[in-house]
Amino acid sequence: MHNHKFAWASILLLAAAALCAGLYIKLYASAGSDGRSVSVVLKSSSVRSNFWQAVSAGAAAAAKEAGAAIDIQGPLEETDADTQVRLLQDALATRPSSVVVAPVDDPRVSKAVLAIRDAGIRVVVIDMPLQSGKAPVSVLNDHREAGRQAGQTAAELTGGRPNVAIVSDFERSRVSGERKAGVEEAVGAYPGGTTQIYYCEDSEDKAYDIMRAVLDMPEPPNVVVALNETAALGAARAIGEAGEQRIKLIGFDSSIYEIRLLEDGVMSALIVQKPFNMGYLGVKAALKRAELRGARRVSYTDSIVVTKSNMYAPENQKLLFPFDGGS
Repeated sequence: MHNHKFAWASILLLAAAALCAGLYIKLYASAGSDGRSVSVVLKSSSVRSNFWQAVSAGAAAAAKEAGAAIDIQGPLEETDADTQVRLLQDALATRPSSVVVAPVDDPRVSKAVLAIRDAGIRVVVIDMPLQSGKAPVSVLNDHREAGRQAGQTAAELTGGRPNVAIVSDFERSRVSGERKAGVEEAVGAYPGGTTQIYYCEDSEDKAYDIMRAVLDMPEPPNVVVALNETAALGAARAIGEAGEQRIKLIGFDSSIYEIRLLEDGVMSALIVQKPFNMGYLGVKAALKRAELRGARRVSYTDSIVVTKSNMYAPENQKLLFPFDGGS
């Protein structure tokens, strides 16, 4: 069975993560034949993150295809702006042909990225735009559209009467803020559609406590939309313990834990983005600027809705299990 094979693969990845020391990991370092080099600085390089591992694999594939050297690094934690700033400063010192960065949401990161561009090094931003300054070439996830997909799915699961509890991480998070706005826009298009927002501060235990309180309401919501993995896992634990089958749970991304919840029927749907494509297109855009100086200024990668009924379709298997080679 696919799920058993990938579960073991994920266990091995987790074991590897436990052996990692230091503030960041160098994921790839390969030599090119024509002098072109790309430094990729991710939001996270943790081997526990299927999402960022897939971004890394896409970036490496694009560099290999083009015969360019690539170096991929990042902090272990997605909120570690200090380490990402230091990695960007290191990139500036080594002066690669191009830098591709998935910026941590911090003004210091924006400043470091713009310093690289001002030094004449080509810059491509992926995942989310910079907080400030004139935007470089960007390959972005359309988080607002992903939120709209979640809101539309909530409406479809409830016969057009969505009463949605949104569980987010932090109020200041731009990614979650975009997703929240998309959910609200889609749900608001339905007569009587309602949303209520809760913040778990990226704590699974707090998400669990929030969901316990929500379930105790006289009229609880009929759908929960969890805007990241932490929120989804905490909400799923509370829903599972309560044995509550009437409430639908929609999550984002595709960790092995979320996939298992989808397979078990606890999760009704996952909004899955295409991280391999983002890494691949980000490096391609960086190299295209080097050759033609004609890349589009901003482009977007899309996301899809994965349910238990379509999760084993070949195209969805490649998204859920990107390291299986599509088998």
